[in-house]
Amino acid sequence: METLDIIKPEILINEAKEKGRNFAKEGIKTNQIRNFFSAIVSIKNDMLSMNEFNFSMIETKLILLKPKLAYAAGRQKKVESFKTFMDDAIDAVLKANDKEKALKNFFNLIESIIAYHKYYGGD
Repeated sequence: METLDIIKPEILINEAKEKGRNFAKEGIKTNQIRNFFSAIVSIKNDMLSMNEFNFSMIETKLILLKPKLAYAAGRQKKVESFKTFMDDAIDAVLKANDKEKALKNFFNLIESIIAYHKYYGGD
């Protein structure tokens, strides 16, 4: 995956559409994605409450999403593909030069995946 600060919107949406469809086909439940999404919303709210963007204030929370994903994948193996994809997305934020833009795209990506997951029949 490209770093999320330089990804084009159409590529981001196409990726979300493909992943949402695949996760629905794999039988990943909406609540499994939403459990992870609630942690992302917390990070997003932290970012929005900043007077001035400071990545170091949320970097640890972002990195700690990886163990949450590992735990979910350990409990249910069908979540492994979601874990792998989201680990890559987190790494794409960490590698980005423009962390603020990368985080905004990260949030858009997960929100779009949830929408397409539901659209393609995810339970």
